[in-house]
Amino acid sequence: MPLMKKDALTALRESLRDLHLRAGEPSYRTLAKQTRAMSHTTAHAVIRCDKLPRWGNVELVVEALNGDVTAFQALWAAARNAQPQREPDSVFEAESIVRAEGPQEPVLDLQDEQEELYRLEGGPLEGGHSGAVWSMAFHPDGRVLASASGDGTVRLWDTAEGKLLREPLRGHEGAVVAVAFHPDGGLLASGGSDQKVRLWDVVSGRPVGDPLQGHSGAVWSVAFHPYGRVLASSGIGGTVRLWDIRSGEPLREPVIGHDSFGWSLAFHPDRPVLANGGDDGMVRLWDTAEGKPLREPLRGHEGAVVAVAFHPDGGLLASGGDDESVRLWDLASGRSRIEPLIGHVGSVRSVAFHPGADLLASAGDDGTVRLWHLATGEQVGRPLVGHTGPVRAIAFHPHGHLLATAGADRKVRLWRSTQPPDHRVLYRRIDYLHAQLKAARGIQDAYPAMIQGLVASTGPALSEGEDGATGT
Repeated sequence: MPLMKKDALTALRESLRDLHLRAGEPSYRTLAKQTRAMSHTTAHAVIRCDKLPRWGNVELVVEALNGDVTAFQALWAAARNAQPQREPDSVFEAESIVRAEGPQEPVLDLQDEQEELYRLEGGPLEGGHSGAVWSMAFHPDGRVLASASGDGTVRLWDTAEGKLLREPLRGHEGAVVAVAFHPDGGLLASGGSDQKVRLWDVVSGRPVGDPLQGHSGAVWSVAFHPYGRVLASSGIGGTVRLWDIRSGEPLREPVIGHDSFGWSLAFHPDRPVLANGGDDGMVRLWDTAEGKPLREPLRGHEGAVVAVAFHPDGGLLASGGDDESVRLWDLASGRSRIEPLIGHVGSVRSVAFHPGADLLASAGDDGTVRLWHLATGEQVGRPLVGHTGPVRAIAFHPHGHLLATAGADRKVRLWRSTQPPDHRVLYRRIDYLHAQLKAARGIQDAYPAMIQGLVASTGPALSEGEDGATGT
């Protein structure tokens, strides 16, 4: 088997180098620009082929060099099949192996660290808040942006026109500090200082059912499970509550997450796993199907963890906090992937992964938004400067071409990518998601107990017309 692996990988390596030579040996920066979807270091790694590259990267390079994609796919498959296999130690490790062998997510061309990756699009959105903006979320179709403010309202914006869609949503008795869309887009959840969670019909703007009550302090974060049946909320008091949005009732007893504040929540994109950052400087991972910790807390921050976010493929978790750092956690190992990302002066208030690029955005009390390259941890592009106070919330459009920011200056701003859209990249993103779905089904077959717990916990997604919720 070792000889077979060496022969297959060597054949792929020699073919790639021969193709590169026949194309006139363009520089790796030139090659990266020709692919329009990767960095020069990634292009270099593909041509060197010291270890098996991801197929998505090989395909991009072969296309840029006018090679035979079908022939190279056969070479790559032979090299992959020759690799020795072993059983994964955990579900997260099994998923990380699938990601390593599956299609590569598209990445932005991040060659010039001073390049302006996003540019402010006009002034702040018209009809703005009269209080600080604490949270934002894009509708799944990207046409609507929701913002939550200390003025006690939730506002819905038309992202194409940059204007309010309707009158603000009113109902909270105090500041609104958290907002999240249901995965099907029909519902919006909000949480506030009145200790309540409210559900709203996105089409009509009317409340759905009675407020969800049970927290003993302000609700600082809300998040829907990707399957849509479950809503999580956390806040002062350190408890995490899981709600059945059909009945409006708690699913089980609250989870005691942290000794004091539970600042932030994020659901894993395709597993019943919830991340919760708190005042104790730890990130806790919960198995929501079982209602118990998934593993030991993630430790490293030297202050409150104010923001958490899962990467779209589920393999990475980002966290930001009062220690002025951003950390990237590998969920397969439970350890930091790279050194902390340092650049902000003051607390990091929000983190968000680009939906289809090797990019993370972070916002902080220093009034800036910073962009980070996931592979290296280096800042890329110039910091986004446009707010006159701390930036509390950021959100990427589902397609990644827009970035929304807001904060203490009461302004909501939109930034547009300076790089033109590449339809090939979007198609590859679709292929990538299909591969992830196929991989998830395989993992489900290997872990039936986990899936049974998930079904028992969440059930089918909310359908049109039930409990006043409608699709958009």
